[in-house]
Amino acid sequence: MKNFIALHGLEIKDRLPGATASYFGAENFTVAYTTLEAEAEIPLHNHVNEAVDIILEGELEMRIGNETGILKPGMMSFVPSGIMHGAKAITNCKTVTILYPKR
Repeated sequence: MKNFIALHGLEIKDRLPGATASYFGAENFTVAYTTLEAEAEIPLHNHVNEAVDIILEGELEMRIGNETGILKPGMMSFVPSGIMHGAKAITNCKTVTILYPKR
């Protein structure tokens, strides 16, 4: 396993219209690096993993359960296990998501 990883060098595993996601899997957690073009959407979904989304660039509207918020660089969100959530890019965005347990 590599200890120093360039986000832009990760292999793209998921594609949605206007969005790509790359992953790094450690022993106990997964890190996702996602790029979204303005107006790209990640549909409402849920999973057993807890997730922390960290905004690196751009603005992202995120819905978690019944709450909606606008995330900007330097902000993060927390998604509890099993909660419906989704997002829409207001501008071009780059995010890092930490998922626990490993996905």
